[in-house]
Amino acid sequence: MLEGQGIELRAWREADLNTLCELRNDLALQDLLLAQARPSSLERVRRWLIDKSDQEQALFFVIAERDTGQCLGYVQLVNMRVLHGTAELGICLAPAARGRGVGRAALQLLEGYAQRVFALRKIILQVLAEQGAAEFYRRVGYREVGRLQAHVFQNGNYRDVLLMERLLEP
Repeated sequence: MLEGQGIELRAWREADLNTLCELRNDLALQDLLLAQARPSSLERVRRWLIDKSDQEQALFFVIAERDTGQCLGYVQLVNMRVLHGTAELGICLAPAARGRGVGRAALQLLEGYAQRVFALRKIILQVLAEQGAAEFYRRVGYREVGRLQAHVFQNGNYRDVLLMERLLEP
């Protein structure tokens, strides 16, 4: 649907289920995403994808290699408030896709689409304070606007979460 530097953002396909199931079952990755990991069968992931795709106030795209169509992860905007022009970002990349510019390219496509089609002007996200992803988000134009101290409980410890936002250029 949306094509960029070596990637495309598109609707999910049955062929994506195995990769997405692996991501949903990666406990360490789910911690980084601030999710409460639960065992996910292929059927559970399919239902999750159907639910995500049906949400009116959300956008959900699979991130795929443009040449092969191979699933590299997903990106989503949730809690879209079109009246206010805001939404919350979530992105998840397979380990093989990290450090290759895939995340940056996916965000550029998603942000441009959200701005053109839905008139979004601001994207908000939450990220673990000590996670390397916070620095990535700074590099792609997000700024820290707050810190929630001892906000999430993971692996026996409470951890801080950063609130970040990016104002989209008109």
